[in-house]
Amino acid sequence: MKTYLKTFLRMFARHKARLVSIILMVLVSVGFSAGIGMATDKMDYALDAVYRDENLYDLLIKSTRTDGFTDEERALLSSRYGEHLLLSSSLEFEEAATETTAEMFGLTITTRMTFEGVGNGVSKVYFYDMPPSDVPIDKLEVLEEAERPDDLPDSVYDVYVERETPQLKGYALGSTLKASVVIDLGALGTQTNEYSFFVRGIIENPVHMATRKDISLQFTDDAGEQKQLESIFYLFEQGPAADGGMGRLSPPANDAYITLERDGALVLSGSYLDRIRTEKAELEALFSPLGDAVKVLTLDDCFSTSSFHAYAKKIEGIGCIMMAVFLAVTLLVVLSTMTRLLEEERAQIACLSTLGYGPAAILVKYLLFALLGTIIGAFGGYFAGMGLAYIVYKNFEWNFALPPFPSRVSTVFYFLVAGVILASTLAATLISGLRKTGERPAVLLRPKAPRPGKKVILERIPILWERFSFRYKSSLRNVLRYKTRFLMTVVAVMASTALVLAGLAVLDCCIFQDVGTAAMIGVSVVVLVFAALLNFVVIYTLTNINISERERELATLMVLGYHDGEVAGYVYREIYLTGAIGIALGLPAGCLLCLFLFRVMEFGSLAAMNWYTWVLAPLLSLLFTFIVTLMLRHKIVSIRMNDSLKAVE
Repeated sequence: MKTYLKTFLRMFARHKARLVSIILMVLVSVGFSAGIGMATDKMDYALDAVYRDENLYDLLIKSTRTDGFTDEERALLSSRYGEHLLLSSSLEFEEAATETTAEMFGLTITTRMTFEGVGNGVSKVYFYDMPPSDVPIDKLEVLEEAERPDDLPDSVYDVYVERETPQLKGYALGSTLKASVVIDLGALGTQTNEYSFFVRGIIENPVHMATRKDISLQFTDDAGEQKQLESIFYLFEQGPAADGGMGRLSPPANDAYITLERDGALVLSGSYLDRIRTEKAELEALFSPLGDAVKVLTLDDCFSTSSFHAYAKKIEGIGCIMMAVFLAVTLLVVLSTMTRLLEEERAQIACLSTLGYGPAAILVKYLLFALLGTIIGAFGGYFAGMGLAYIVYKNFEWNFALPPFPSRVSTVFYFLVAGVILASTLAATLISGLRKTGERPAVLLRPKAPRPGKKVILERIPILWERFSFRYKSSLRNVLRYKTRFLMTVVAVMASTALVLAGLAVLDCCIFQDVGTAAMIGVSVVVLVFAALLNFVVIYTLTNINISERERELATLMVLGYHDGEVAGYVYREIYLTGAIGIALGLPAGCLLCLFLFRVMEFGSLAAMNWYTWVLAPLLSLLFTFIVTLMLRHKIVSIRMNDSLKAVE
């Protein structure tokens, strides 16, 4: 047992570089996959928290008639929903000076409204017959409030404004806004009313959580796109007129906000949408005799909530596609690492077998090595993923007013990726180890015979082969002789290069094609960083393994008189050649990956990608390869010739 423990500890000391490589590979892959999955869940949890804490509406019924809902319609809604119903009013104005025409009592009535101190874009006004603190649905938060001066005339109404955002105009507390309304009654003459409004407070409405793009329901531009709001105002029952004069400003109730019984389903999830769409269909059937006079909307039609949820789904789609590639590359490199480690441990396995240790006892060492590396990497990957999720979530604060980062934990993606990597690594280690322990100790104690030399495919093209110098002929023979090693390296570099290209493509679409938001730009940067990290770790790990396997060969070159630079160049040429092939194949593979991403994100195209994106992806991979060769030069030149050339026999 003492001998067994010594060999166990020495194995970790001898292969610590490989242990670190496994840890880094698993950490990057699990960190990215878990982080993207956590970010999506955190966004869903945040939206659900807003939905429940602020009691967002599930259904909104809008009456398009100038006189709003009829008494019969009010009674119908009240009997159906009771305390889950809020009747109020709202109006939208396309610009500061606007004109509307309506037919009433056989007369054509034209109303011209002119506002002073109000932005020229689309304005929306909410009317409530209660103070802001008592609004039960879509709860309003008063961020700031000013005292109403005692000497302010009762004819000046209190108005609250939505908080200033990059999109919405800000209004100073205590300032005064004015409106002039001219009603043309045709033959009956005109009526002019002047109104003044005291900016009493600043409000945050959860329905308007989008801070950089919040659209109007009523107005569209020349291209048919809905226009953005510029100002949002609120008038409440607690207005200055003691006799309830605010009622003269408030139009008849034309909005009915409805909440359904809350269950455990996340808002805007599939089961939630099925429920509210069923309710919407029933309401549309009830109001169908009215035609277009009533419009039923759901929370999914609210721009702020639906766009935030759509971003979460886009990130989830990006994560699922990228996760599959990350997982494939990680498994390929980790499995290669453990397979080659077992090959190097032939003599140790033979010695333990000769001392009487059974296959199970021998394999436990290597299974624990793989288990430890994977667990440490997965453990670090959880915290890396949590940090990634936090970064992604914070990026969306550029575009939305969000609650604090949700504390609710989501580990589905984490355990899925970590479990697949762990199971695959242990299975590969077990299969390869059983093959080794099944061989006779005498066979294992002898070094594995090198592959016999034979002509490579390029040698069959004399006109090309004869143009190469000896050093390049040697490098090409080495690269093409070990086909398994060659293919594994090429595939790993190809996949990691494709990931870098995909990350650059998403970033290019968001920035230069103006189809993304600041938040999506941040997400694309995160994807690119993790893709670059994986690319670097892949090249480093495979190059390190390549050098470790060939210490005897390199030591032989040193004995023959090769200088340090020549020995390093002998290895570097093979690395650059193999890497260049992988990078070249990574571009078409990256095209396919980009096509999947663009389809999931519903924006972007290969044709619209800028030319430098195609150049930058392979250049980054070449840069990482160059950095790796510099980092590993010391390992090459510090090979101990005596130890490496000792005959095992």
